[in-house]
Amino acid sequence: MKPLAAVLAIVVLVAVLGVMGIGVGALSFFASHGCGSGEDRLAQSLAAHGIFAQRPSGARPQGERTAICDVDDRIVDVEQVYRVPRAGNDVFDFYREVAVRDGWKPSTEEEDAGGFCFTKAIADKDVDFSVSVDKPDMVYVRMSSSVDGGGWC
Repeated sequence: MKPLAAVLAIVVLVAVLGVMGIGVGALSFFASHGCGSGEDRLAQSLAAHGIFAQRPSGARPQGERTAICDVDDRIVDVEQVYRVPRAGNDVFDFYREVAVRDGWKPSTEEEDAGGFCFTKAIADKDVDFSVSVDKPDMVYVRMSSSVDGGGWC
């Protein structure tokens, strides 16, 4: 019986170590998946950027500035919505001028009638800045990036 008990103990030990190995891998995945304190700090930094303090004449903020983090891609998106009477080319012209003056470069993303995007390296991270119009009077001003750099246009 002793050899059988020893074999059984080895099988149990191998099974336990195997489960622990899977557990460590799963823990590593879940620890690196989702948003954490790094993304919180990035959101605060983006939300405090001076470009949000500038807005066209007559633009009224609609609610608070929002910050969300996509848990899959870990991209932080900070947005302020404004109501602007007759939003259109004049709003785009305003933000293009502000962006260029602040060192932003036009993105390689294709521009359309509904908006545009600029990029800039801030603290060694690529950050995207976009402006879009929805409905005739709603303007969305957005910055996005990730802890590793790069966001959405």
